[in-house]
Amino acid sequence: MNLNQRWRYWTAALVLAGLGLIGSRLKAVHAAGQAPAKQAANDTIAQLPQWQIQEHFNRVWLRDTITHGLVDYWVKYSVAPNGFVQENLDRTWHHWGNQEEATVNGQGRQLLSMTLVYDMNGRTNKQYLDAMTRAADFLLKMRDPKYGGYYLRVGSDGHVIDTSKTGYQSFALYSLAMMGQATGDRKYTDAATQLFRVIRDKMTDGPFFGAGGSYTRDWKKIPGGPFGGGKGVSRRVGFVDAMGWSSGYSPQELMNRPSFAGLFGKSKPVHCIDLHMFEALLGLYETTKSPEVWKEISAELNGISDHFDYKLGYLPQCWDANWNPVGPPTANPGHFLFEWASELSRAVDLGADPKFIGLGNRILNLAVTTYEPAIGGLGGYNAKGQPTPMLWWPQCEVIKASAMYAVLHGREDLWPYFHETLNFVRSNYFDTKDGGWFEWYLPGGKTRAEQGERAFYKGSVDGPEWGSYHQTKLAYELWRITAPDYKPWPRHP
Repeated sequence: MNLNQRWRYWTAALVLAGLGLIGSRLKAVHAAGQAPAKQAANDTIAQLPQWQIQEHFNRVWLRDTITHGLVDYWVKYSVAPNGFVQENLDRTWHHWGNQEEATVNGQGRQLLSMTLVYDMNGRTNKQYLDAMTRAADFLLKMRDPKYGGYYLRVGSDGHVIDTSKTGYQSFALYSLAMMGQATGDRKYTDAATQLFRVIRDKMTDGPFFGAGGSYTRDWKKIPGGPFGGGKGVSRRVGFVDAMGWSSGYSPQELMNRPSFAGLFGKSKPVHCIDLHMFEALLGLYETTKSPEVWKEISAELNGISDHFDYKLGYLPQCWDANWNPVGPPTANPGHFLFEWASELSRAVDLGADPKFIGLGNRILNLAVTTYEPAIGGLGGYNAKGQPTPMLWWPQCEVIKASAMYAVLHGREDLWPYFHETLNFVRSNYFDTKDGGWFEWYLPGGKTRAEQGERAFYKGSVDGPEWGSYHQTKLAYELWRITAPDYKPWPRHP
């Protein structure tokens, strides 16, 4: 079977499963021309033997490709002497435009990327350590000394542009936690722990840590839904919502669309869960092993269990005032489905109840129905069937989740999605001339040169934030789970 046939098999199987005509353990073909895989998914962690892992990818190639093919360039060209991270980089890694601003989102993501690569390479690279330290210290200067939390946006010299506090606090939390872990410097771990307490006390929505929306500097809720409105969460360029979620459409197509268009339709979300806040919690716990942090992780997992849609098999991202799900489950499959499956696996990896692997498996069963087998990735065509740019990050989430569940949870049926998407990325996103990744691929349309200069850029502060986080997180997680000495943490009582 080719991937088109496998994809049709999966779609049919899922429909039949919804009708109760087949069991919950769906079988799929894991290699062209072979019979359906006999090994069913499991709800525990059991790493594949090394020889099987090595049949599917080379760990050294993975590490070196992310290091020397991507993040080396960011270390060299993006970090200013004062630690400001310049994200607006053109194809040859020069600053484009006049904007010289750092967001807590972008500064945090790029610090995190450098830190993860530093860790993957044995924590010995002095050039990385110097760049990380400067970037982390700049981020610390973005902290609000009076009210706590981190300013949304500052200038390249550190002057404050926007004092709002949004869900992007997550990337200050996550990056500082991992910086503390990688360097052993308590300054960063303590800053992360302090921020954790501010988020817990100011931004939590029900059981969901940090999901309360957007706030003014002194923590007054900004009206306009869970993510607020006004200057602090303005989309600036006009085609991503306040949390940075992007449906995969191009800047041109999404310009002037209302916030959350295509994600929640006409429904107005009141309560939401924030994946990146959960991700940051896991990173902080990995660093601190703090019972205080695990308490919040446990509460969030209980909320996930309570609000999971067991009928359709997914975790809604937002709810109305009565906690009824709003929006279609597949509106943003890279974030809503594939990425959540990865984080649930990571939670179990750190000691959570293995039942959450079962939920992750159900999410992936739905996620693969959104895959575009004719292309080998997520996205590619809009509702009218017209080609639309396929952003880099959803492809990373497919690769990461499919490999994590294949390596750790017996989902050999996901290997075709891993291989097809990885080949698609290698063929269309790597800049083999000047290094780094391109932001999107446009199927069946204009060539990259015909799309204009923007199609070659390596990074941007806005529209959406475009850097190296998703690529690096993909590499870091796969490097971690495929290590010969990999072991999950003990189960929490």
